[in-house]
Amino acid sequence: TIVVRQSPPPLNCHTIELPAGLLDAGETASEAALRELKEETGYTAVVEHVSPPLSLSAGLTDECIRLVTCTVDLDAAVNADPKQALDDTESIEVSVVAVKDLRGFLDKASERGDVVFAGLYHQTV
Repeated sequence: TIVVRQSPPPLNCHTIELPAGLLDAGETASEAALRELKEETGYTAVVEHVSPPLSLSAGLTDECIRLVTCTVDLDAAVNADPKQALDDTESIEVSVVAVKDLRGFLDKASERGDVVFAGLYHQTV
């Protein structure tokens, strides 16, 4: 699992999340996911599945997301030396965590004060 640690302004702390972002005009969820993965982590991938629209806080906001499941071949030449393409205001740490180690990784992040994305933590339950 590829996760990112960043500091989004609304939370005023570090978060542990899946690579993510907003759709550009005319862009599909698959295209946005591959673009954001490349920008935030430097990795390229193949899309395996796109979820229907999902709500995280229906009682508070009308925001919906789509989870895009991708496969990243870490042995591929294109992923041998990943280079992020971040905006000047972004600072993103990338971690590749084995699925079996993900819950412990997220729990440790939470213990140090990071906020973990609910959809990511749910994968470990």
